[in-house]
Amino acid sequence: MTEEKKKNKFLRVDLPLLLISLVLAVFFWFFLSLTAFPEINMIIRDVPIDMSLEDSYAAVKGLSVISSDTEQVNVSINGFRYQIGSYTSEDIHVGLNLETIRESGSYTVPLIVTSVHGDTLSDVIVEPETVHIEVDRFATKTLSVENGDLTVDLNNIRTGAGYIIDPEEVEINPSEITISGPQDYIEQVTSCVLSFDSSVSLRESSSLTPTTTTLYSGSNVFETPRIDIDAEEFSVYVPVYMTKELPLNIIITGYNDIDFSGVPYQMSVDSILVRGQDKLEDIDSINLGYIDIRDVVPGSVFTFPIVESSYYTNISGIDTVDVMFDLENYTTKRITLKNTQIHTINGSSAYDVTIEQDRLGVTVVGPAEILDTIDSDSFVAQINLADYDYSNDAVGTRFLTATVYAPNYRSIWAYGTSQVLVSYAMTNPPTAAQQNREGEQPQQPENGAEE
Repeated sequence: MTEEKKKNKFLRVDLPLLLISLVLAVFFWFFLSLTAFPEINMIIRDVPIDMSLEDSYAAVKGLSVISSDTEQVNVSINGFRYQIGSYTSEDIHVGLNLETIRESGSYTVPLIVTSVHGDTLSDVIVEPETVHIEVDRFATKTLSVENGDLTVDLNNIRTGAGYIIDPEEVEINPSEITISGPQDYIEQVTSCVLSFDSSVSLRESSSLTPTTTTLYSGSNVFETPRIDIDAEEFSVYVPVYMTKELPLNIIITGYNDIDFSGVPYQMSVDSILVRGQDKLEDIDSINLGYIDIRDVVPGSVFTFPIVESSYYTNISGIDTVDVMFDLENYTTKRITLKNTQIHTINGSSAYDVTIEQDRLGVTVVGPAEILDTIDSDSFVAQINLADYDYSNDAVGTRFLTATVYAPNYRSIWAYGTSQVLVSYAMTNPPTAAQQNREGEQPQQPENGAEE
């Protein structure tokens, strides 16, 4: 047998034995470590401290740990290798020795270390050995926009010229927060104010993030690190509106052919301040409504409400406007019109209309210098028949409204409504036979057959 063959044979025979030997060596090492060295010492770092006061006299009194100077400790323990050899911080419980805690206050208490599995630990060393805690009754309080104790300070928010912020429409999100901490501290907090440290200029509605959250006790700032606020970040929606001073006006009506827009009057307010969005740019004035000149005499006062629209909101604080017709140098005069001064226009050829009144008494209003120089002959009464429907009556009588005016004087009008009695008759009334024929109904052939 050659030397090379002997070498290959040796390798083929000894490789399995080598693997078996290795496994046996590890087993014997593990066995010896458990029997010859059954206990070990190990250090477990960053074990959290359980601050619970559960099942203690302090818990019965409603106390809680408000703060502590240490939250984690390092623990050195001895124990059986097979029990604690794989321990981590999750297998160790570090709690407080609660024997001395009876009421609110500051305490330095020892720490108690146990195994969460019930294993026996010896030679326990904790670094640090004690913890300083603050104990008090724990309380919470909710502050909200609805209750008015969660607000925002807009002093550092500016708008461009002609723009305004409506504080009533500012939105805070979240709209409520919960603060928690020692009861004595929580009871002193009355409000929370959000604010902005730097100046911000806006020309349109925007959502902003406040930079400062401040607690107040009454009007005084309440500062303490012992109170926690559950909202980490707020968003404040700030609505920005365009503002505009809009003049107010009225429209005088009552005569179709005469313009009385020049009749003097005074308004208690000539304009109001409004706010709105972009469409406000297209509005130049606000029409309060209409006044019929026939309702006006010297001293008349008309009150109009200021009605808002979808284009603007009234922010002037003025809800109504009085329109006063003092009409200095105007006077009233009683006149009587004869039958020949009463006329009809726009009549129908199907009817003859006759004025049945001999006289019509009217009160007229106008400048004193004119009324003093004219009499009733300067006036006419006009009835527009196009405004009436006779309902196909052959004959009848009724009162119709007449418009009284002085054709040569555009600043004079009649006060009140003038009613005139008229009679009317069809020019060619239908005969009885025609009425009978119109009243007949065509006969329908039986069974739907055509004639």
